[in-house]
Amino acid sequence: MDGVITLFAAQAEESQARRRIRRLGLPFEILFLLLTGLTVLGMAAVFVVGLAAGPAALWIGADNTWLVLPGSTPPMDAAPFHSLPPATRLAGGLAFAVIGGSLALAFHWLRALFGAYRRGDVFGPAPQGFMQAAALALIVFALAPGLLQPLLRLVGSPDRGWFHGHSLAALMVGGVLIVLARVMALGREVERETREFI
Repeated sequence: MDGVITLFAAQAEESQARRRIRRLGLPFEILFLLLTGLTVLGMAAVFVVGLAAGPAALWIGADNTWLVLPGSTPPMDAAPFHSLPPATRLAGGLAFAVIGGSLALAFHWLRALFGAYRRGDVFGPAPQGFMQAAALALIVFALAPGLLQPLLRLVGSPDRGWFHGHSLAALMVGGVLIVLARVMALGREVERETREFI
């Protein structure tokens, strides 16, 4: 009888934990929705400014990209994006799309993950898939600048910024998410075994 009471107490505790996770899911779902939108809007703004050789221009340097406003002094080692050869601009745009797009996808999949938590789906296959997708997107975001550097050098891009501190952070978070996805899979197995036992 004590075993039955303990089992029902464990189920009630799990239900309370699930409710807490559901409540925590909503603010993070909103946060990652906003980050996804801001990333996409920021990328669109950079592409618009980069394609338009207007008073505000995009400048590419060895370590960074700058938006130079009228009356501002551009960095010494930078060149205006619109003055670069077409192949260089195309490769730069491709690199920017891959890097920014992978970050937007990471935020999108994290939004989906916390949306699943908000609905009470904690150990299901969907949250595990969302977590793995976010991990993969973060790893692409971290590694793409270095992997695309040979292409950028081949077409004469001044961009040499192939590694940043946030790249290491994204790589580590991506790796942690892969491990956590495996933990979720184990949790799902334990939850299924518990239901079968009951």
